[in-house]
Amino acid sequence: MNDKIQTIADHYGIKEQMRQLAEECSELAVEANHSARKGTTVKIIEEIADVLIMMEQVIYLAKIDKCDIEDCINYKLERQMKRIKEGNDEK
Repeated sequence: MNDKIQTIADHYGIKEQMRQLAEECSELAVEANHSARKGTTVKIIEEIADVLIMMEQVIYLAKIDKCDIEDCINYKLERQMKRIKEGNDEK
């Protein structure tokens, strides 16, 4: 899968794939709202897949270290857990 992601990413380049990522995120947002009202659909799975593919391409093209992403995720998860424990988990 990595070879395909890299080949596609290299073909289109960072500018186009950043634009495509934004578009796919927008489509996911619309579908997430729809699924929240109607229940999970096959479409939400497709939109999540599209976003994950584009994210992998942008990570590759921008030479982002996945460890940096993992560190950021861990920080944000711990921060939210703290908010929940303190009762400050605004929805």
